[in-house]
Amino acid sequence: MGEDELEGDWIHGWPDRKRAELMPSRDAEGRVIMARSPVLDLEGLITPTDASYIVTQLEMPDPIHPDDYSFSLFGEIENAVEYSLEELRRLPGRTVRAVTECAGDDAAFFDYLQDRSNNPKPSLRVKQEEFGTWRRIDTEEQPEFDPSAAGMLATGLVSAGEWIGVPLSEVLQRAGVKDSAVAIRVEGFDEGRPDPMLQFLSVGRDDFEVVDPGIINYDKGLPMDKAMDPDTILAWSHNGEYLQHVHGAPVRLIVPGWAGNWWVKWIHKIEVMDHMPDCYHQTHYFVSGKSPDDPEKKMMTALGVKTLIKYPRDEDSPIKTGVHSIRGMAWSGEGEVVRIEVSTDGGESWAGAHVEYSPDKWLWIRWSYLWEVDAPGAYSILARATDEQGRVQPQTEWNFQRKHFDGIVPMDVVVEA
Repeated sequence: MGEDELEGDWIHGWPDRKRAELMPSRDAEGRVIMARSPVLDLEGLITPTDASYIVTQLEMPDPIHPDDYSFSLFGEIENAVEYSLEELRRLPGRTVRAVTECAGDDAAFFDYLQDRSNNPKPSLRVKQEEFGTWRRIDTEEQPEFDPSAAGMLATGLVSAGEWIGVPLSEVLQRAGVKDSAVAIRVEGFDEGRPDPMLQFLSVGRDDFEVVDPGIINYDKGLPMDKAMDPDTILAWSHNGEYLQHVHGAPVRLIVPGWAGNWWVKWIHKIEVMDHMPDCYHQTHYFVSGKSPDDPEKKMMTALGVKTLIKYPRDEDSPIKTGVHSIRGMAWSGEGEVVRIEVSTDGGESWAGAHVEYSPDKWLWIRWSYLWEVDAPGAYSILARATDEQGRVQPQTEWNFQRKHFDGIVPMDVVVEA
C-alpha cells in the first residue's frame, strides 16, 4: 500500500486507506464547476454520489426549494401543463441504472494514440491543477488560450448511478403529443454565455471562430424516438436519495447511452416541437466533423463501446511474475456489453475474459482475466468490448472536438522476477 493512501484510521471498514475523493476545478468565485471521479479507486457498479463527476456548461443556478419547484410542458401537444415535483412523483415511476459519461472524457487519448512520441499519456491518477473559466462576460475580449491546457481534464469524467423518476414518454402521452411532433426541447434553469475556451481546449487550438449566442439557457433538442424510450426519464432521485443540487435537483433528464451533455439538469421547460431546434450545445458544440469548417458536422448522440483497465496500469509497474487478475469495466451507448477480449502481447492474440452478469443494460459491467506470466519483460495489455448490437471497440473516429473517445488504450507493464 502506497504512502499516499495512508490515513491512519479505520475508514468505513478499510484500515489505513483513504476514501476516494473527487478532483475538483473551480471558477473565479470558488465554486466547483468540474470534478473528476476517482474511477480507479472505486469498487462495484454504482459510483457513490460524492464521488460522481461534475460538469457544468453554463452558470450553475441557485438552488430551488422542492416545494417551490415546477416546470412547464407546452408546444405540439393537446394540453399544456405545469408540473410541481409532488405532481410529477404521483405518476408511474421507473428506476434506471446507467453510466453517464462526459462527451470529452479521455479526449486526450485521441492524440496520444495517433502520435505517442509527442503526446504524453494521460493519467487518471494525476490530480490536475484547478482552473477557472468564464461563464458570463459582458465584453468582447477573448480569453487567453493556453495550448498546454488542452485535454488537461480529459479523464475521470464518467460515473454510474441509480436514477428514479418517471418516463418522459408518460408525461408526454398524458399531454397528448400531436403527430407533428419531431423533437422535445428540454431547457434548464442554468444560463450564461457559452465559454469559447471549452471549444478551444477541446480542439487544441484557437485559430477559428466560435459562435457567440450571448447569454442563453442550457437546452437540448431530443429526437422523438429517444424521448419516447421508456428508459429516458425525468429523475428526482440519485443513488437512493433526492438529487443533490450540483447534480441537477430538483429534476433532471436521464438519457441512457447518450453522452452526459444530453442529461439536462435543473429542468425548467419542456417544449414539444415540429422541428429540430437550433440548440447551441448540439449545433455548434458536441458535434463531429473533420475540422471547425467542416460543412457536414453532425450532432453527437450515443456513446461508443468502451473498456477501462483498472489493473494493472502503467503506474503499477513493476509487478512480479506469477498470476495476476487483469480486471476492469466496460460499457456501451447502445445497450449491453456481451463480450470482453484481452491481449497481453500488444494485440497479436486475444482471449475471452470473464464477464460478470448484470441485469442493467445501461450500466457498465465488471470483467476479469486470469493472466499467468512466467517471463520477466515489458508487456502491452489491451482490452476490447463488443456490445449487443455487434459493435466492436473502437467505434468513434477522430473528430475535431475530440469527443466520445472509445479507443483501445494499451497498458504498458513491466514484469520482474
